[in-house]
Amino acid sequence: MLNRKQLAQLRASRPVGVNRVKKAIELADTTQEALAVAIGSSQSHVTEIANGNYSKLPLETARSFAEYFGCAIEDLFPAREGAVA
Repeated sequence: MLNRKQLAQLRASRPVGVNRVKKAIELADTTQEALAVAIGSSQSHVTEIANGNYSKLPLETARSFAEYFGCAIEDLFPAREGAVA
């Protein structure tokens, strides 16, 4: 779980619309493998998502990532600029 300082760093870490999972893993001082085990996924799936391959990511999976890091889904997967909500 990220503390408030780490969460602020996460939110400021990348431009709008860019996946922040890799940065969250780094800030939480964890591994993709530990994250995968905690959310019930495979390490290869976590790696794909951390590398930006998440266009068809189910909401439940996104929620699992957010719960693991103690943040909002939008902190990890911010809306792309110009995206319609």
